Amino acid sequence: MRFAFDDIVKVTGGKVQGSSEASVEQGTGAIIRSVVFDTRKLWMSDTKSTLFVALVAVRDGHDFIAEAYRSGVRFFLVSRFDSNWILQFNDAKFLVVDDTLLALQRWSTWHRKALSGVVIGITGSNGKTIVKEWLGNLFKGDFSMAKSPRSYNSQLGVALSLLDIPLGTQLSLLEVGISGSGDMSSLHAMVQPNLAVITHLGDAHREGFSSIEEKARCKVSLADGADVVIYPFDLELVRTEVSKLKSRNPMMKTIHWGWQEGAQFRITEVEVLSAGDLSAGVLSAAELSAGVSGSNPISEAGVSGLNPISEAGGQRIHFVHRGTSHQLDIPFMDSASVSNAMSCLCVLQALERWDPDHLSRFLQLPHLENRLQFVAGRGGNYILNDSYSADLESLGVALDMLKRQSPNLPMMSILGSFEQTGMEFSDLRDNILRMLSNYGIGQAIFVGKEYRGLVGEVLDVAGSGMTNSGVSGVELSRAMGSSLSKIWQFDSVAALLDSAVLSGIASQSILIKGSRNSGLERVASRLQSRLHQTRLEINLNALKNNYLYFKQRVGEGKKVMCMVKAFGYGSGSFESARALQALAVDYLGVAYIDEGIALRNAGITVPIMVMNADAGAAWQMQEYRLEPVIYSFESLEGLLRSGVQGLKVHVEVDTGMHRLGFSPVDIDRLSIRLRDSESALEVVSVFSHLAASESSASDDFTRVQLDVFSKAASQLEGMLGRSILKHIENTGGILRFDDSRFDMVRLGIGLYGVDPRGGLTEVALQPVTRMISTISQVQRVKAGEGVGYGMHGVSDMDREIAVIAAGYADGLWRADGQGNSGVWVRGVEATFVGNICMDMSMIDVTGLNCKPGDEVELFGNHLRVEAIAQRRNTIPYEVLTSVSQRVARVYVEE
Repeated sequence: MRFAFDDIVKVTGGKVQGSSEASVEQGTGAIIRSVVFDTRKLWMSDTKSTLFVALVAVRDGHDFIAEAYRSGVRFFLVSRFDSNWILQFNDAKFLVVDDTLLALQRWSTWHRKALSGVVIGITGSNGKTIVKEWLGNLFKGDFSMAKSPRSYNSQLGVALSLLDIPLGTQLSLLEVGISGSGDMSSLHAMVQPNLAVITHLGDAHREGFSSIEEKARCKVSLADGADVVIYPFDLELVRTEVSKLKSRNPMMKTIHWGWQEGAQFRITEVEVLSAGDLSAGVLSAAELSAGVSGSNPISEAGVSGLNPISEAGGQRIHFVHRGTSHQLDIPFMDSASVSNAMSCLCVLQALERWDPDHLSRFLQLPHLENRLQFVAGRGGNYILNDSYSADLESLGVALDMLKRQSPNLPMMSILGSFEQTGMEFSDLRDNILRMLSNYGIGQAIFVGKEYRGLVGEVLDVAGSGMTNSGVSGVELSRAMGSSLSKIWQFDSVAALLDSAVLSGIASQSILIKGSRNSGLERVASRLQSRLHQTRLEINLNALKNNYLYFKQRVGEGKKVMCMVKAFGYGSGSFESARALQALAVDYLGVAYIDEGIALRNAGITVPIMVMNADAGAAWQMQEYRLEPVIYSFESLEGLLRSGVQGLKVHVEVDTGMHRLGFSPVDIDRLSIRLRDSESALEVVSVFSHLAASESSASDDFTRVQLDVFSKAASQLEGMLGRSILKHIENTGGILRFDDSRFDMVRLGIGLYGVDPRGGLTEVALQPVTRMISTISQVQRVKAGEGVGYGMHGVSDMDREIAVIAAGYADGLWRADGQGNSGVWVRGVEATFVGNICMDMSMIDVTGLNCKPGDEVELFGNHLRVEAIAQRRNTIPYEVLTSVSQRVARVYVEE
């Protein structure tokens, strides 16, 4: 990135403010080389040439200007200006605009017009990132290329991605994501694609559109003005909108794939390939025959080298194009990969790259995890496993998550080989070390021979007098002002594993990161505390989505308390709390004081309410800044007897649930006692519990509760002579009673993507937890034979029975067995056969071609928690909290 500051001023139409003492560098001729909107990402090589954009979102970027200035930033894009900043930041320049995001978009639109290469815009309900990354692999070496990083497909992400594209780039790949009907117009104005790819049309973000037809129209509008549009022919709504667009743009070329007659690339069959099956790339039947006989000249391109399908197996896509049969082999087993591969094939056709060399590259396409995994490790460590990619952009993302999610532990990194960055090694070295230092990494292990030079030069810079002999496993110390106190270098993963270094690591938050061929998965396995095949994935992106949805739904000015009691509904308390703290949550709620202390020890600073506190621990609550609930005169007097002073408390009123709480008739007496004890106890809120807010059949009772609470809260405020926070709504109340928000709401099960209303499901909510296991063995069971203890589940047919590594000791119920429930595997639900055992269970996978190692979902995205609860005749809360502690919690972030 290289832009003249003066050009940015002209393009955005803003006004420059700043002290006359600003240096010449901040005046005419100044160059901007990077844009940052988050002070945690100020790891660039020269912050003095960085433009900090003060976005106004969940957090106001203007509140972080001082922090950015201290980090060396001298250019700011702001939407408000404080004249005091001239004295406070006397050598800074502020470009003042009405809206910083709109200004950023105007700037990126201006830059897009200067790009002369082909720009491919990719949109769809899913598959955008995978298609973009696969295209990057398929076209590697053909063009100078730029890609939007990870899932940068939002109004902000697209703008930043465009600004990072150098002039002269021949091919740019950009994701475009929309969540509402008004999003595409500004995105289209920025991207202006030469080629548009529509991958899919699904239910994601459905609530942002008046109809599925409108959603299709918005997706297709990305192609307005494009030379080529690629889309799935079978999606009738998309096909209709493309036809309308082509009638307005008759010169636009359309390329489509599908199963239906009329598709240009028409799939006729998808064949499952077992591990070790040989591939012929994409060849017609005649070419395949010639290739096998050895007479086909394309063998020189390496296609008939017949690479074996990966160990996980693959699929052979049979399709017809212009009357000729072809086949394409891909090393993936899922149906989504078939769709993504066909989209990529159509792009190859559009750019005239349908040749043996490019088609053979499909077999080399990587499996894209595209997410970060955070899990408990041995020795009190926490592991952030990102051992499948390594570039500077993703390193910054991973370090950011490590810092946000680390439970107040020292941080270290284990880095393997990096992908080709186009940088000189010295520049790569400087960027890596600067990023590690800026994020507070204390120790680092580098794995790879290329790091011999890195470690040696670090020592030279430090002036330690030591030299790196190249011997693996030499511990090195670094002086100077860096956060790094120790550095190790090993030539290989094997050398690291053979050393004693890993066994000596304790109580650290560790980032493991390297390219796929680094082999760092073995290091992650060595450090993990649990290797049980069953795990509970907690998707922090979904958690964020759900919180922001409810935050928007409750309305501006209303506070949100998130309940993270009961181990965060089984998903982990401090990990969820760290993610919520980063979103500026107002309050957290826990059940017991131990949970609150654990959160404080993990670095949680937001206010915490303790629902069921022991008055005997009053001084601990004051020490850890925990705010207990008083629900009876006994609990009140216990706190007063402790002698604490200035302890914040919350008053619970029983409005009809009859669990805990003061009776409304006691409010006068309570108020007098609290008023007389103001020096000891400070009342910050009054609240109650709705007993049946999720049920429309109980609405009359709920309305009575709301009325009783309103009167009791007003009475308490009146007697205290001041306003306090009032809250009663839970998830069900938020979803059903828009007029009863009061000052704050308490968000519980809805935070984890569960709708408590029974048959209804709020489409905006995303499942946060996903329980996963694997198949241990597949057996053929003959007709008339039973399965498992008691030999139940006898059938009159031969069957394939798979054993999965999960039982009732993990969180399944014995009642799930004998066909009462099932798991999701290979795109379908497979029912349980026989009884559920303690550590394993059996499912019928006849005809599914399952094999050991295949992943199965016990609940999550496909089998919703609500559905499992209904089958068990219980509630979703019990399903989530019954997952055993022996099941590893893995925290993932896209």
